[in-house]
Amino acid sequence: MWTPSERKFLRSLKTPFKLQSYLDNLVYNTHDSALSPRYVMMSKDAHCLEGGLLAAAVIELWGSKPLMVSLQAENDDHHVITVYKGKKGWGSFSKSNTTLLRGRDPVYASVRELVMSYFEFYFNLKGQKSLYAYSLPINLNHYNHWNWRTSDEDLNGLGKSFSDVVHYEILGQKELKALPKVNQLIRKASYLGANFSC
Repeated sequence: MWTPSERKFLRSLKTPFKLQSYLDNLVYNTHDSALSPRYVMMSKDAHCLEGGLLAAAVIELWGSKPLMVSLQAENDDHHVITVYKGKKGWGSFSKSNTTLLRGRDPVYASVRELVMSYFEFYFNLKGQKSLYAYSLPINLNHYNHWNWRTSDEDLNGLGKSFSDVVHYEILGQKELKALPKVNQLIRKASYLGANFSC
C-alpha cells in the first residue's frame, strides 16, 4: 500500500503538534475533486476532506482507528475533522481555510464536547453562526473499498456520502438564525491568511 518513503514520511508526523502543523502549512486548495493522502503529499495542498484523510492515515499508523466526524452547516460549507482519543479525552485534526476551525488538543470528555468547541467559531462570510449538526465518529475502514489512502481516483463521492450518516442536531435553523452575528475582531482573526478565491 504505502511505499517505504511514504511510510517514513507519515511516521515522521509522530506527534499531534507535528501533524497539525503539517496540515496548517499545506496550501488550501480550491478544486472540487478530492485527492488521496498519497497525492496530497505530492501536491502539498489540500482542502478539509483531503487534509482529514491524510490525518486519518497518520493516526492509523499510530495505532488509532481512522475516525472522522462530519459537521453540517447552514448557508456555509460543511466540514470534517479527524478525531482521536488521548489519555485525557478526545482531540482532533483539521485542515481549514480559517484559523479557528483547525485541530483541538485531546482534552474533551466526549465527541459532542469536542464538536461544541467549534461552534462559536463556525460562521459564514456574513458572520452568521452556521454549525447545526454533527455525526458520531465515522470509521474509515468501512470505506476501504474507496482505497482512500492511496487512490488515483477522485474521492469527492466519499465525502459526499457522509451526508447519509446519522447527524445529531445542535440547534434548529430558526434558533441558529436568531443568534447574534460574530464579533468583527473574531471574524478578522478567523480569516487571517484565508484563500478567498474558494
